[in-house]
Amino acid sequence: MEDILGFFQLLLSAATETTTNLIDNAVLSFIENPAQLRRLRDDPSLLGSAIEEVVRFRSPGQAMFRETTRDVELHGRTIPAGAFVLVMVGSANRDPLRFADADVFDIARDPNPHIAFGHGIHYCLGAALARLEARVALTDLFDRIESIELASDEPWEPRKALHVHGPARLPIRFSSTRRVERQRT
Repeated sequence: MEDILGFFQLLLSAATETTTNLIDNAVLSFIENPAQLRRLRDDPSLLGSAIEEVVRFRSPGQAMFRETTRDVELHGRTIPAGAFVLVMVGSANRDPLRFADADVFDIARDPNPHIAFGHGIHYCLGAALARLEARVALTDLFDRIESIELASDEPWEPRKALHVHGPARLPIRFSSTRRVERQRT
């Protein structure tokens, strides 16, 4: 029963943390890269790849602990079976050997082989839901606002956590003169 309760606590925490930070990180990424927001407004079909780029560029989950099940050889060193390792997902998703212009936010990046939602048997159970929630939230937000910017008198503050990444506080200013009616399917 303790394992089941722990698992449900993990699911609840992971679902809220991932989605909240994904949406907040998307807003911050577009504020910091207004040309990419214009690009998305000009071509809404880029929303899916834009979400993937936010997930890579500002990975909501930055680190995770794993335990090796066997000896692993890595860069001439052996990590023994049973060792705990801290996998730095955020760093891996900015690896210049894996991503051209790794520190550039590009909503049309293709391919985008990030590992923000894990890999293999550890792939995030809620990845599809986080993507869907981000798609709905960002579509509605950008349909309703004309402009968005950081509030100049109050800086944004990052979360004080090792394993998650996103703003703890994100004061913004926006104008909402834009109103686009669209058919929902």
